[in-house]
Amino acid sequence: MDDLVTVTTFPNVPEAQLARERLELEGVVAFVLSAQTAGVMPFLTPSGGGIHVKVKPQDLEKAKAILGA
Repeated sequence: MDDLVTVTTFPNVPEAQLARERLELEGVVAFVLSAQTAGVMPFLTPSGGGIHVKVKPQDLEKAKAILGA
């Protein structure tokens, strides 16, 4: 997980999960990080930078194009 890069962030888990699903439909493996923290302690989400959608570095440009980020 250390070699993953953030494509974009979202203020809530459902939006981040939708973005992950969209990326995976296009063949880009993606991960949603900070989702557990947001579910248990949502007040910490803004201070953590939101819910991160991450991909492998080599997929970053394709992921940005797919999400329009």
